[in-house]
Amino acid sequence: MTSSRDCAGIPLKVESQHGATADEMVAVTPVSDGRYLVRRSPGFFRGIAAGDVIDYDDRNKSAKVVKRGGNIAVQVFHVGIPGDIIESFKREAVNAGGRIDGELDRLVVLTFPVAVGFPAIESLLAVLPKDGVEWEYGNVFDEQGTPLAWWERGE
Repeated sequence: MTSSRDCAGIPLKVESQHGATADEMVAVTPVSDGRYLVRRSPGFFRGIAAGDVIDYDDRNKSAKVVKRGGNIAVQVFHVGIPGDIIESFKREAVNAGGRIDGELDRLVVLTFPVAVGFPAIESLLAVLPKDGVEWEYGNVFDEQGTPLAWWERGE
């Protein structure tokens, strides 16, 4: 079991749709030199989820998955949604086998074991209001929108 003091944060560079960049601090545990276990799915950085082992490039503030942890990251962005609806949604996500890995005023970051399945995850997300909510998978598609399909290869 890893203690919280063994958990660190590394900055990963994220870029907005408009080209602005920022660093997102992602919780990790060092595994070896330049290699880390991702502790919580990120809210903005794409391609990784909790449980993945990554190679970290500190110069470019980027990460490359070397071993998948078997989890699906989901980012749910919301505006104008009553707090009780968001709280109910989070309880249902946990009841479905997921966990809450992060939260901001307008963002909930979820992690689900791949065994939960895409249909169950999408059914859960479908109960949210259509207006004011956008969600996306954090580690299911590449930058061009092509499925990464790591779950089909048993990674």
